[in-house]
Amino acid sequence: MKTKRFISTMFALLILAMANISFAQSVQVVQDDIDREPKFKGNPKTVGRFIEKYMSYPDEARIDMIEGVVEVSAIITDQGKLMEPKISESVDALLDSEALRLVSLMQEWKPAKKDGENVDCKVVVEVPFYLSEEEKELMQTLNEHGLTEKMPLFVIDNKIVKEYIEVPHYNVKSIRVMKGQKAIERYGDDAENGVVIITTKRGTPPVR
Repeated sequence: MKTKRFISTMFALLILAMANISFAQSVQVVQDDIDREPKFKGNPKTVGRFIEKYMSYPDEARIDMIEGVVEVSAIITDQGKLMEPKISESVDALLDSEALRLVSLMQEWKPAKKDGENVDCKVVVEVPFYLSEEEKELMQTLNEHGLTEKMPLFVIDNKIVKEYIEVPHYNVKSIRVMKGQKAIERYGDDAENGVVIITTKRGTPPVR
């Protein structure tokens, strides 16, 4: 039963990282002396999709199942640039750092207006970090196999996987864990945190 559970949950991690994260974030304007609020116009043009595209959920936070919503305050200048991003509501240093990095990338805005003129405006961007129940189950499974200090290396059909991909459970032929010096000798220094070796029935799926 444990082996089946290990197989069925292992692939949650191989799904594109952002697929299981909720992006019901919002941009709060924290001043009321304006006539028009600033509007994000990056690529993608919505804050939620921008976060979805560029977020990299920190592996250590994922392993420790750290979740929450980080709030980052910033100034949208009258030139439509984001300045002075800082953490206004912290969750964890790992998530805070990633949230700050993401918000710092959001440089293209339509500025706020007052009396027909562009003006500076303070905003708070909420950056959500959540794991699905499947991912949490996977982290617990990795813990059972002693692979939780850092994310292990994944090898599918003798190919080292650097990105998240999805392998349907029915395409799994076998799965095993390799640890210690034996793993390093076979796969190099990247295997120092252990290796999860997966063999499929029909070949490795394309990276999403």
